[in-house]
Amino acid sequence: MGEVLVLEKRVSYSPGTDYDALWKKIISELFEEFILFFAPDLYEAIDFGKGIVFLEQELHKVIIKHKKGKKIADKIVKVSLKNGEEKYVFIHIEIQGKKDPDFSKRMFTYFYRLFDRFQENIYSIAILTDLSKSNNPQPFQYSFYGTELMYRFNTYKFNEEDIPSLKKSTNPFAIAVLAGIYLHQTEKNYHKRYEVKKKLLKDFILTNPNLKSIYAEALFYFIDYLLYLPHELTKQLTKDLSINIEKEAKHMLYSEKIKEAPTLAEYFKTVREEGFEKGIEKGIEKGKMEEKRNLAAELLREGFSVEKVAKMVKLSLDEVKEIEKICE
Repeated sequence: MGEVLVLEKRVSYSPGTDYDALWKKIISELFEEFILFFAPDLYEAIDFGKGIVFLEQELHKVIIKHKKGKKIADKIVKVSLKNGEEKYVFIHIEIQGKKDPDFSKRMFTYFYRLFDRFQENIYSIAILTDLSKSNNPQPFQYSFYGTELMYRFNTYKFNEEDIPSLKKSTNPFAIAVLAGIYLHQTEKNYHKRYEVKKKLLKDFILTNPNLKSIYAEALFYFIDYLLYLPHELTKQLTKDLSINIEKEAKHMLYSEKIKEAPTLAEYFKTVREEGFEKGIEKGIEKGKMEEKRNLAAELLREGFSVEKVAKMVKLSLDEVKEIEKICE
């Protein structure tokens, strides 16, 4: 039994964001949860206790070289099934972001190339991330003088998902899908995106006591990059979330893999700048203290009493007495 998951990505939503890489990263980190959420029937057949092995090069040989330079997020995963057989799960990942009349044909093309190469059963699923009701790919059909073919595949459509149900789910990919929906809903409104991003990061990640650390870290990175915000709004978001980061999610401050996420990067920058400013303030205070002590010493040498000097330079009696000892 071999399986293929097929997803397609076609549009970009913010400057410099690599959406393929974001999906590839979170799927690699949370592969079991990915299968459970998008393909629960397949999940029941896999024995995850025996481990999984990612095999990238085979897919490149079979499919990627035919893509003519298109950028995709790709995976092949070798798993053991619960029936004791060790078989392949072929995962060809593309996130389909808009309606494409040739999509079903491409899905079939991926299928027959994999089937021809590996001669295994194939499980195909297309994940459609846009919110358009018109993006409803039909089975691929071929007919030529009595030679006929119909190819059906599974689909997961963001536009059919119920947001309240996603919010209640304990699977981290429910939050990832929710972020994907918000990405489209806020495409032309960064201030609205700011509000939904803040709520996702705060309520579903930073202050969620039931969310595992590995989920929190993977989701924070994914959402932080997926829901792009201009620099000024990122700075404001950092300020709004800083208390939650420090109190509820301290472990994130020590996570090497997410320290470059935009909001956390801004957080560390702010911490460094504030530390520098405090250092300057301490230096100024230290300078003032040195001036006070020097003035106190001069006044003591002029014969003023300890009490009078303390009052004049605003130092404690004990401090002036110490200076008096030095002056003797």
